[in-house]
Amino acid sequence: MSKFSIEFKESIKTGSNRLGNLIENPFRNFAASKISSAVKPLTVVEYTDMFGKLYRIPVRNKTQMREAQLYLSIFKKECATLKQIVSEYPIVMGRIPKKFLSEFRSDIKRIYPNVNGTFINKLAGY
Repeated sequence: MSKFSIEFKESIKTGSNRLGNLIENPFRNFAASKISSAVKPLTVVEYTDMFGKLYRIPVRNKTQMREAQLYLSIFKKECATLKQIVSEYPIVMGRIPKKFLSEFRSDIKRIYPNVNGTFINKLAGY
């Protein structure tokens, strides 16, 4: 007979709950002082930009939460500025018309000089 079958037969004899024997209590072997030193839960700060990209920053305490919110506030300010510039131009079929494209590019380059052309095209809908 295997060891498992012997334990199984003993639990039947004593009438104890089989499920209770199979599930081990994780807190049974811990001292009371050890429980408070458990790992803190992981919280995630999320932000979705104007293009639909989702940014997730995992944080464990309030200090990291403030740093993550400060970091993401930079994205929020830039997205608000870009949305304001885009709202100044007419949009036809989800795009800025080509006759306004050169003016739109110069406005973006004036505020953000290091932005490349592909980003501006994506912003304009092309």
